[in-house]
Amino acid sequence: MELSHKILKQKAVRITPMRQLLLEYFLQNNGTFGLIELESVFPKSDRITMYRTLKTFEEKGILHSIHNGTSEVKYALCDEHCTPMHHVDQHPHFHCEKCKQVTCIDSLVIPKMELPNDYIQKEITIMIKGICPDCQE
Repeated sequence: MELSHKILKQKAVRITPMRQLLLEYFLQNNGTFGLIELESVFPKSDRITMYRTLKTFEEKGILHSIHNGTSEVKYALCDEHCTPMHHVDQHPHFHCEKCKQVTCIDSLVIPKMELPNDYIQKEITIMIKGICPDCQE
């Protein structure tokens, strides 16, 4: 609980029970989670409040969103150096075709790419699809 308070204060996010609950869940489980998964973990929580909390965390540099080609967006903890204006989570993501889990591959860095003149880069995402180690057994 102490770490979640510290992060929320650092990122200038008002502490509420829902914000604390969701941040603690991400800190304890170290994975990627979508709104549907979080609803099943916290069935008594309000869906709209949860969604707004995820969007606030993304805007403040606490979480980053992962678009895996499905309609559900997943979220994962950001690097501690992320800010509202600049996310530094430049790593690929792995989508397992069997268990449908999405994993951040933090050990790899997406290289900086030089675009032609007049192009403005906003974001680079790489989604690797395949079979995770757990599903290969």
